[in-house]
Amino acid sequence: MQPELDIRPESHHRMCVEERLTRQTLQFRPIGILPRALDPVVAAGLDALPVHRLPRLRLEGDLQTLQREVQLRLAKAGIGADWLAEWLGNDLSFLGLMFSQLTGAQRLCLRLKVTENDVCRNFHVDNVRYRLVTTYRGSGTEWVPPHALIALPPSSPIPSGQVRQLERGWIAIMRGCCGATAGHPGVLHRSPAIDGQDIARLSLAINEAPRPS
Repeated sequence: MQPELDIRPESHHRMCVEERLTRQTLQFRPIGILPRALDPVVAAGLDALPVHRLPRLRLEGDLQTLQREVQLRLAKAGIGADWLAEWLGNDLSFLGLMFSQLTGAQRLCLRLKVTENDVCRNFHVDNVRYRLVTTYRGSGTEWVPPHALIALPPSSPIPSGQVRQLERGWIAIMRGCCGATAGHPGVLHRSPAIDGQDIARLSLAINEAPRPS
């Protein structure tokens, strides 16, 4: 039986519109963050999925192509709950639209990935203009405000007190090195530590895809 859950695309829009993330936000900040909480039914449904049923996607193309392919791929992914696949498909489509509108990207690269180890524990800046990230299952991405690095000597370890972490479900669009300026550098970030914790994260990354040659 399908739970009582609003899975229409406009419901995803209502979750975020009050936070007012705009192009101006990205223009004057290194990172823009939209706090949101996943619906408890969605969170419980994702947590209950065995690791082998967690969906994995890597797609490139214009927005319309991605939105169509996301729905098709998730329908075939074998998640085991049609309502959950539909909710996730709507959310991925909405976030692709948001990223395209805020950054002007015409072609997108979308990666929905499952992580079971500390494969990405080093702080780094992505080689893109902007990247959208959110975590559907597990702990969110860790990041460092650029101003916290100003007084640090080169190659010094980053103090743990300067590391911030996105909550599960929160949406962030951060500058990469291709979008960095003198006043707004790219944002250092990394995946949270999960080795030995029997945790499988489900996270999303969206950035502008290179134009086909």
